[in-house]
Amino acid sequence: MRKSIIIIASCIVTLLLGYTGYRGYQVWKQNHWLVMAKSFAAKADTRNELLCLQQALHLNPRNWEACRLMANLADALHSPGALIWRQRIVDLDPGSLEDRLALAQTAIALKEFAVASNALATVDDSGKNTANYQNVAGVLATSGGQLAAAQTHFTEAIRLDPANPILQMNLAVLRLHGTDTLDQASARIDLKRISLNSTNPAIRSQAQRELVIDSVRHNDLNTALAQVKELVRPTNAAFSDRLLQLGLLEQTKSPEYKSALAACQREAATNPAKLSDMTLWLMQRASATKALTWLQSLPVTTQTNQPAALLAAQCQVQLHDWPNLKTALQKQNWGDLEFMRHTFLARALRELNLSDASASEWVVAQKFASDSKGSLLSLLRLASAWQWNSEAEQILWTVVKRYPEEKWAPPVLLQSLMAGGRTRPLMQLFDILSSRSPDDLEMKNDLAFTALLLGAQELHPYELAQVVYAKSPKNPSYASTYAFSLYLKKQYAQALKIMQQLTPVQLANPSIAGYYGLILKATGDNAKAAIYLRLTAKGQFLPEERKLFEQAERQ
Repeated sequence: MRKSIIIIASCIVTLLLGYTGYRGYQVWKQNHWLVMAKSFAAKADTRNELLCLQQALHLNPRNWEACRLMANLADALHSPGALIWRQRIVDLDPGSLEDRLALAQTAIALKEFAVASNALATVDDSGKNTANYQNVAGVLATSGGQLAAAQTHFTEAIRLDPANPILQMNLAVLRLHGTDTLDQASARIDLKRISLNSTNPAIRSQAQRELVIDSVRHNDLNTALAQVKELVRPTNAAFSDRLLQLGLLEQTKSPEYKSALAACQREAATNPAKLSDMTLWLMQRASATKALTWLQSLPVTTQTNQPAALLAAQCQVQLHDWPNLKTALQKQNWGDLEFMRHTFLARALRELNLSDASASEWVVAQKFASDSKGSLLSLLRLASAWQWNSEAEQILWTVVKRYPEEKWAPPVLLQSLMAGGRTRPLMQLFDILSSRSPDDLEMKNDLAFTALLLGAQELHPYELAQVVYAKSPKNPSYASTYAFSLYLKKQYAQALKIMQQLTPVQLANPSIAGYYGLILKATGDNAKAAIYLRLTAKGQFLPEERKLFEQAERQ
């Protein structure tokens, strides 16, 4: 027996050592791929950097460092996938202020302001008391045209970190875009000082850039050309600044424009980040046709990989070139953005009247996106942009059910269901939200009301309506729901008593008037009932409500 125990124990130890060794090897491989990725990043070899990161993430999809490097790379490529990776990082570490602010910044850059606002809304008080938070909040406010709020944020950021030149520059830029001429003049002086004195090349360039944009805005193109020439003088000048100069050369019909355009295109052809910038510039300043023609002139290996493949698809959608879009997409693989490829393919197939094939591709797109909140949100944005209302609603349901922290989603879904007059899904939504917030009387009232309309006794709407009314009897909406429940139980006198406690102004509200009319009709006051039922013509109602009112008017 003793010998057997020793043998068994030895086997267990061997297995544990073997498992530990395997785990150690897996960790070593992840670190190996990350080291290689960083090495390729230092050489600006984005293709091989991406391949190394994909290998590391294949071994461990939750590797925080690999996710962050992937997010940084996607940001550099101006890829919509950046938002997916930023969201994944926040999901891995919800308490990280740095990553939450990075998510907001990426969202702002991609003009996804609702995502940025949601990311900032969950920052705690200690996080809000930092210069970085106030700065990002100021940038978001500026993007939304809330200039007074932006100034408050930037001023607070400077108070928290007075030596930070970035914060001073952001406030100067905000004042430059204001309407006060003295503020504008002062802001130009501040930006000129920063552009001449800052020891940070990035800050110095940003100040110069803002001065160029200001000159263009005031149609002082000669000054802008001189300023942008200084901006691009350094050998390591940003490619976006080269494009800024290219735009000015085009605008002034300079003879240098054609050669400058050719030089930018040559430079962009071998760099994915610059390729994105160049394509978007062509789409905005020239045409989608010219952008697509240039993309299709690149080597095939470049055309079929990110970001060229996605950019070409966007051009073809803009041009309504559905046959060629379908043909191109069927031969490609977009890696982490496969869900987007299948979505674009679904669009092409639908436009070609291949409805069944389109529906199948949409299902595949949802499957690829289902495990990532960021992917689902990207899918939602595409569906919404294309006015695929049914598909957008499907994604909204998934977001609402899986991610309760996304507070913007229920109101959007609610609006869609209300517009479509879909009462039963509305009731299901109210049921979900009420269970999450049991103290929310408004949600309980909405649940009771829709359940009464549909006769959903399993939700106990009569009891629910009574509880809500008892807690806030002066609320006209709660009172009318409770009175309606009494009306359905044929307790007309009690229902009338509840409604008569409301003010004349409250009773004249179309959403209340209809139910007062029903109750008046039931108690025999037909003349007065007709007055209130006519008020419903001014309101928006669910189909079941409209049917009740129309039946009462006909009787």
